[in-house]
Amino acid sequence: MDNHHSSKVEVEAARARRNNLSRKIFDWISKPHPQDITPFQKSILGVDWDKSPLGPISTWPIQLKQMVLLVVQDHAPALIFWGDENTVIYNEYFAPLIGNKHPALQGQDPYVGMPEIWDRFDGLLVTQRETGEALFERNDCLMLYRHGFLEETYFNWKSIPVIGPEGWVVGIYATVVEVTREVLSDRRKSTVRLLSRELSEASSIQEMWKGLITGIQSAVIDIPFALLYSCAPRKGSGESKSPQSILASEIQCSLEGCVGIASGHALAPETIELDHEDQSELGPWVRKALEERAPTLIPIPDTMQPIEWRGYGRPTQGVICPIIPANTESALAFLILALNPRRPFDEDYQNFIHLLTQQITMPQLSAMILREEVERRRNLARQEALDRERLHKELSDSETKFARFASRAPIGLAIQDTNGKVLSANDIWTNLTMLGIGSEQGAWETVLADGESELLSGVWAQMIHDKQPTTIQTRMITQWTAPDLDLDGNPQEGFTHILVALYPDQDERGEVSTVMSCITDISGLKWSENQLRKRMDQAIEMKTQQERFVDMTSHEMRNPLSALIGCADEITTSLKKYTSDLKKPSSIENSSANSNMGFQKPLHLLDDAMEAAEIIIYCAMHQKRIIDDILTLSRLDSKLLLVSPEPSQPIQLVRGALKMFQAEVKRADVRLDFVEQKTLQLLDINWTLLDPSRVLQVFINLMTNAIKFTRIEAQRHIKITIGASCIKPSVPNEFGVEYIRKNTDSQDQTGNPEWGDGEVIYFTIAVTDTGRGLTIEEKKRLFSLFQQASPKTHVQYGGSGLGLFISQQLAEMHGGEIGVASERGKGSTFQFYIKTRRTTPPLTGLPERSDVQLHVREDELREACGVKLPALLDEPQLSNLKIDVSLSPVPQASHPPSSFHVLVVEDNLVNQKVVSKQLRKAGHIVDVANHGEEALDFIRQTEYWEGSTGENGRLHVILMDLEMPVMDGLSCVKRIREHQAQGMINHHIPVLAVTANARKDQIMASMEAGMDDVMTKPYRMQDMLKQIGSLVAKQDRLDLAGK
Repeated sequence: MDNHHSSKVEVEAARARRNNLSRKIFDWISKPHPQDITPFQKSILGVDWDKSPLGPISTWPIQLKQMVLLVVQDHAPALIFWGDENTVIYNEYFAPLIGNKHPALQGQDPYVGMPEIWDRFDGLLVTQRETGEALFERNDCLMLYRHGFLEETYFNWKSIPVIGPEGWVVGIYATVVEVTREVLSDRRKSTVRLLSRELSEASSIQEMWKGLITGIQSAVIDIPFALLYSCAPRKGSGESKSPQSILASEIQCSLEGCVGIASGHALAPETIELDHEDQSELGPWVRKALEERAPTLIPIPDTMQPIEWRGYGRPTQGVICPIIPANTESALAFLILALNPRRPFDEDYQNFIHLLTQQITMPQLSAMILREEVERRRNLARQEALDRERLHKELSDSETKFARFASRAPIGLAIQDTNGKVLSANDIWTNLTMLGIGSEQGAWETVLADGESELLSGVWAQMIHDKQPTTIQTRMITQWTAPDLDLDGNPQEGFTHILVALYPDQDERGEVSTVMSCITDISGLKWSENQLRKRMDQAIEMKTQQERFVDMTSHEMRNPLSALIGCADEITTSLKKYTSDLKKPSSIENSSANSNMGFQKPLHLLDDAMEAAEIIIYCAMHQKRIIDDILTLSRLDSKLLLVSPEPSQPIQLVRGALKMFQAEVKRADVRLDFVEQKTLQLLDINWTLLDPSRVLQVFINLMTNAIKFTRIEAQRHIKITIGASCIKPSVPNEFGVEYIRKNTDSQDQTGNPEWGDGEVIYFTIAVTDTGRGLTIEEKKRLFSLFQQASPKTHVQYGGSGLGLFISQQLAEMHGGEIGVASERGKGSTFQFYIKTRRTTPPLTGLPERSDVQLHVREDELREACGVKLPALLDEPQLSNLKIDVSLSPVPQASHPPSSFHVLVVEDNLVNQKVVSKQLRKAGHIVDVANHGEEALDFIRQTEYWEGSTGENGRLHVILMDLEMPVMDGLSCVKRIREHQAQGMINHHIPVLAVTANARKDQIMASMEAGMDDVMTKPYRMQDMLKQIGSLVAKQDRLDLAGK
């Protein structure tokens, strides 16, 4: 109905326009628009009204158009809220009141455009629509977000309901006047009046400070917090100076009072020092305000300390106001005021702050300040007179004390004039410089090292010019001796280094009058720095060597893996092919027709598989050797490697070791000579105390190196020479060997009690080869950790660079040394000696397992000697080699191998399957258990368990892994021995530990737990079978002895 009526009115209006062309049209809403339309009117027409609740302008009711024309024509800020959605339309004078909300608010829902205030006005508009009454409000406080922050604003406004043709309220017409400035001005003037009243009652400066704090208390909103600091000269710096002459760095500010914040808070320190060492939050800003002599705007830092803020919450800005009384130049105090976070620091706010500070600097207050200053000066004058008398006496005492201090001080002290002449000096100064009192500057040339005098003269001249203290390090011609000797036992000498500190003293004109010279002997410090620098360089070099070693080890460990995988694939392929050929019917027919041709191909496949298996073993030995070297190095580094003396025959020990090398000497086509020097017979060398395993470890390393470096030469000859002496071998000897300087980390263990007190015999072993020889530089690096003769050595010959380093350590632990004589192209001789003691033969004879064997297998030696691939070579060419060592045969078991009943306790199913299969192939009866608990359950069903039916029969030996879930190997063997001691197990069951833990302490822990022996991984099944046979045979002998 309303729209129909509006359309009718608009048609009539359009007809009237056509009939009265002389009348001027002011309706800029309807079409056609007049030509003089304003930019603001255009902005209203430009609003996308189609998306607003009001819809397109063409559909607006005539009353709405009339209200819009009315509002826009009004020269006072005005707006209308139309419709149930209260859509906003405002005029051009209202836009400045809403700031950056314009023009987005035009045609907008006020709940979206003004959410911070609309909750309140929405209720008022609802009331007006229900009552139809107009509303009016004066000084209404609104927190309006119009300039990028929530702003405290005040408005006078009036809203009048607009009644539609139907009789109800269709809109609200409102006019607005901002009165923020007037309201704030009244509020701030009230604060100033109150402050003025409080200050007028003050009769002293302290009362004035109290009145200032009281007067500010009421400004809860405009001053969220305030701090008042009074200024005074820092104690001992400027009490007697006039206020104008006090420097900023001499001022100390003391907190006199605070409002809105507690004293001692991080933002309210008790004191502020105005020197540059004060790093408090306020110190730098106070210094700036003092320099500028004007209020300074500062940021208020956020603080973690809790505080209940006055006004509208945490302020973000403040202002520091220096209080400078009239007719004075210096600041009497500083007033620090926090600013209202919901008002800008505009001109009105600045005027308010100025009025506050002006109350304190009025003339009558300046007069009060002057009276107090006069009294203070009078008191200071009296105090200065007393202080002069006291200081005169103290100065006399100080001179006496300083003279006594100078004679006792541990540094050289002297006073010189500006030309360098020595006026006075203590004894240390004259002793260090070798200059006496009265010496001139030029005398330094006679006592300083070359080139140092010119440097000292330049520093002296610069010090006099700059009038600033300075220091210089220089060298004297006198020699200084280090407290420690060098590695060869010789004293270490160098220049005497001194530190010279020069402090210029100035007269009343500011010119340098004398110079205090302090000299300290820093020779020890410079020597320590040099030693530290050397050690750092050594550490860097060691790190570089370690990195090279890691790279080499990684290569040596990973490289064989390709061969292992490839050979395993070849074995698998060959066996599959062989199996496939056997299954073919044609193979049987061919075999009957021609047996040689029928099996020629399968035999070739078996040959390939065996060759691949040999390569796998070779690669595994290569990796094992690297691991053994690293483990030995780790034990050496941890001081866990020990030399254990045993009665041994050193000559037979070396002969037995050489027997192990027969196959390798044969493969390398090397001639081997063995020479026993006459000293062995003269000294009647037979039984001595030594550690055979460590001696052989060194000897085997030298032998494998000799074979490795000789096998590719045209002339291949190795000579072993052994001898003995009652005195320590000297250098040089018959071989020209130079022993390597002893390593400070290795300790001679032959002095321990277990070595006894027999006659000392030095046993020497020399290995001479016709290899390529060494250069002088290569010999220097030879025995270093992670080093080989040259980077090409690893590429051509292999190795880890650890063997000779370990050999040196072992020889020195055995009371000996190791050395080399070599020349490039003429071969090398490596010789070492060990310290032994005579002893008597053991009562029980040789042990069952000879020391000579050492579990060193043929394939291990073959790999260590540098054989690239397993191969069968010709017979050995040995000359003058007489090896005669009696080795006890491995005891034979009373049972044939097939009768052994073995329990394999292993959690790794792959290892479990491989070991079980190999044992069964050897003819043994095998049962398996996955961990210690299953092993105990199995034993409970054997003949050895008391009261058992014995369905599992008799158990001969247990192969026990150590690292297992549920129950580990050590725990299991302890339980077995406990049951045995309690009689629950009626027979001793041999238990052989099978583990990759190869350290001596780990092996000892296994034996102490109850193991009968230990087999370290990796191992060959032949060795395992021998070990099983030895344990069963030993138990059989014990059983026979017990009967």
